Amino acid sequence: MLLGGFATGVLAMSSGMAIGVLLATSGGSALILSIMILHYLLGLRHSILFGTSAAVTSVNALMLYVLRRRTSRGAVKPAMWFTLPGLVGMGVARTIAHAVSTPTRMALLGLLMVANTLISFILPKKTESFPVIRRKRLALAGCAIGIIVGYFGGAGGFLALPSMLITGLPQNLALGSSTLTVAGFSLVATLRDILHAAVNWAIVIPYIAGAWAGVFMAGHWLGLTSSLKLLQRTVTVLVLAAGVFLLQRHWLSLYMPSIALYDGIKGGLLHEFTD
Repeated sequence: MLLGGFATGVLAMSSGMAIGVLLATSGGSALILSIMILHYLLGLRHSILFGTSAAVTSVNALMLYVLRRRTSRGAVKPAMWFTLPGLVGMGVARTIAHAVSTPTRMALLGLLMVANTLISFILPKKTESFPVIRRKRLALAGCAIGIIVGYFGGAGGFLALPSMLITGLPQNLALGSSTLTVAGFSLVATLRDILHAAVNWAIVIPYIAGAWAGVFMAGHWLGLTSSLKLLQRTVTVLVLAAGVFLLQRHWLSLYMPSIALYDGIKGGLLHEFTD
């Protein structure tokens, strides 16, 4: 048992180190990969998966913001306009009773990961020296994403960046703002899961320690100021592949309800127009 715990800790630290390198060199898009590592590599069961993922994501997102604070000046204000309504949306989603199974949640998460990656290719990557912050758009988008996060925990926070870009926020602000938003969403999700003992600290601590080590190594060997396009593209491909993998693995949990819904609508229409 002791050897197994030690091996798990080493694996968690090594995985966190890899994520730290990706975060330092390619940005916040790598944050969503943690849930895949925790579930499929470290073997976390579903009951503690989302809570543990939220814990590591909140710390890593905040670390990423601190890491790039010089290039993220002015990111706090749009982050607040997005995050605070998002927290309200999270609260609303938590009060709605739902019977969404874990496989369905994972399939929906995969669908969102694929959509997020495809959207990122077509969204404009403009930058502005004096950007206009559209507060109403940010608030509405934040509330919508908060509702999604309420179902997926901190894992749903990866949708913050494309949502901010859709509202017209320039990329130079959206990158920093989204990391603060992800940290806020994940922290709130973590606090709730801590109360329900749904966080595996034996994995969280070495994973975060490894992420810090990975960030340090990336800064020392690769240079934090260098934009490594190869790594950025690699992360994009990994996120897309992870989304496709989740869809392939859990597609029946979406397919069967969809067929049932279609049959129900079709039967209702036939009854309406034939009787």
